[in-house]
Amino acid sequence: MALRLLHFDACPYCEKVRLSLRRMGLDYESTVIDPEDRSAVERISGQRLVPVLIDDDRVIPDSSRILRYLVARYGERGLLPAGTAEQALSWIVEDYADEVLGPLLHSLLRDRTPEGEPLAPRDRKELEKQLEAQYRNLEQLFAGRTCVFGAEPGLADVAVFAFLSRLARQDSREISAGFPHLRAWYARMEALAAR
Repeated sequence: MALRLLHFDACPYCEKVRLSLRRMGLDYESTVIDPEDRSAVERISGQRLVPVLIDDDRVIPDSSRILRYLVARYGERGLLPAGTAEQALSWIVEDYADEVLGPLLHSLLRDRTPEGEPLAPRDRKELEKQLEAQYRNLEQLFAGRTCVFGAEPGLADVAVFAFLSRLARQDSREISAGFPHLRAWYARMEALAAR
């Protein structure tokens, strides 16, 4: 049986898995889930969240768990750098994308607090400052390299790009010209994602 991925179209966690599967050269059957009808996800996985990967008789929910499973089952296939320290750092950056960039961008895009309350203007301004700080950090990272680790994009690049691309697609927001290295990295990742 081929790999099957249950996912939303507009979901950075799902995008991270789709890009990783492509990067690893793994074919998969795509099942786009309607966010208003998650019955197929519940029936298959016993929970409502996407993405969910099905591989033979295994059902794996959660983007990070899916990626760890794919690497364990099929090998790194260019997703991870060669050294063990760099591999560990790739997983740390992947977690950073999920736990720092994800909630920050989710609140900005929805104009809501994590609790679902509308953002007050001062709260939105604070979140914009936090995003600016993240951009500055990423700008410093890419000032001396073309990818997070190594010469080719890997897990860390895919994870960060999956979240930043949501901001561009859903909010039509471009990365400021004040971050030229981040913009250049983003353009390379965008070209890679379009293939």
